[in-house]
Amino acid sequence: MAIREFLLRAVAASTLLTGLGAGAALAQGQFSTAPLAADQVGAGPRLIYLHHEYPATLDPQNTSAFVGQLAMELFDTLVTYEIDPATGIADQTKIVPRLAQSWDISPDNKTLTFHLNPAAKFWDGSPVTADDVYFSIERALVGRMGWGTTQIETGGIYKIDQLKVIDPNTIEISYPDGMGRYSLRNFATVSLTVLSKAACEAGRSADDPWCVEWIRKNAMGSGPYMLGEQKSGEYIITTSNKNYWGDAKPYYSEVMFRVVPDGQTRMLLMDGGEADFAFLTPNEYAVLKGSGGSQVFSIPSQQDITVMRWKPDVAPFDDPKIREAVIKAVPYERIVAEVCKGFCTPVQNLVGVSTPGYVADPEFSTDIEAAKALVASSKYAGSVPSFEVPVVQGSSNMAAAVIIQDALREIGLDMQIKPLTQNAFDDAAWGKRDLKVSIHAMGPWWNDFMYWAYWMFRSDSATNHIQYSNATLDKDVVDALRIPQDDTAGYMKLQDEVLGILNGDHLAAPLFQVNWNAAISNRVCNVSKFPWGTILFSSLRPCS
Repeated sequence: MAIREFLLRAVAASTLLTGLGAGAALAQGQFSTAPLAADQVGAGPRLIYLHHEYPATLDPQNTSAFVGQLAMELFDTLVTYEIDPATGIADQTKIVPRLAQSWDISPDNKTLTFHLNPAAKFWDGSPVTADDVYFSIERALVGRMGWGTTQIETGGIYKIDQLKVIDPNTIEISYPDGMGRYSLRNFATVSLTVLSKAACEAGRSADDPWCVEWIRKNAMGSGPYMLGEQKSGEYIITTSNKNYWGDAKPYYSEVMFRVVPDGQTRMLLMDGGEADFAFLTPNEYAVLKGSGGSQVFSIPSQQDITVMRWKPDVAPFDDPKIREAVIKAVPYERIVAEVCKGFCTPVQNLVGVSTPGYVADPEFSTDIEAAKALVASSKYAGSVPSFEVPVVQGSSNMAAAVIIQDALREIGLDMQIKPLTQNAFDDAAWGKRDLKVSIHAMGPWWNDFMYWAYWMFRSDSATNHIQYSNATLDKDVVDALRIPQDDTAGYMKLQDEVLGILNGDHLAAPLFQVNWNAAISNRVCNVSKFPWGTILFSSLRPCS
């Protein structure tokens, strides 16, 4: 049975299913995690997952998408999303139990109470308790764990005094302004995975009360896979938790997360059947998609726009005419054709093509002559200051930067490219938030523009790498989080205002919409796609 039977239906006319052909039929099979007999749990062969770089930490609250993949196997969340059986894609509107066997919402919509499953156990056999849940959220809010902290706040939890442990299996969360758009579903995100309080306290130091250093190479979770052998810079092995308390028991004995920096080598390993999962560049996907040993899948990721943005009070972007000139000079069609090789989606707005409110805006069209005229009429005419763009070495963003650099030379702008490792880029962008110009896609958890804007442009967001600040935008994106899901008119009113600020002030150029692309062995079936492109390894089963 082919893997495509478990993945991806066309979500809109613009959806691309590269490898299956444009306009592919809907998925034909059914996603269903077959129950395992006791002797089948962990009895399968090792899976090999190829990645380009070794993670700087295993911290699920302050992490990259790669560690997010690890975190969803090592740790559990209070709730999770139902997987659509027709597509294998997580439905974020359908919440089902995980660590919490049930929950209650008060009549005034201001109190959420979770009741933990008493069967839930950490790998060391200790129970998962409400104290562990409290500690995990406290760690993010008080310890300020970057991405994890901001994500928790989007669900309406800002202060630790909103949490109350009722008993070992019950925790209560209060929302003074009422539960908002993401309050319940946020508890399925990687930032709200539950850590062992006892293990963290045992590993911490006086200078490191939140065990930040300990969790770089250690973990104590309750998930279906356990942290095993590691060799820094080369691999991390996770082993099946044969005593996993949850329903989705792992079939495969181990998952080796193997570091292979070179994309062509990753492609060759996939093509030769020596690996099972790989995330590649468009060049490698284009070559691999005809292979008989693996399938390549590609669909637009939700509200995941690669943008070039700039700090508007730093030269030369302190002149709005230069900002508009760059937007007009960007060769959008060339980037999609040469950088993405068809493995991304054209977009003409900061709103994603399958996100509510998308309308193509002609502002985001290439017009070199108009760009030249704007530069000529700017305050920098004849002597535009040079500027630098840091990008990850060998990434699609670097390839896009080279094309943009070429186009900007044509209008008299000198853009220097600064290649960095992934870890060095993360430190500058996420750790220091010290980029004057950025080419970036954030991979948002929700398919909402205002959630994306909350992350990308709110003053104190961890993903606001350019430290942009606008009081109206800050207020609107927070207000949008509090609007009930069914109040479309109220939500869109705020969205239009924020979009007007960003587009009206020429603050970013949408280069393309990112696609979720994956190369997966034909030997592995029952594949699901979770937010952030995460694959649920405990649900995987052999195709035979």
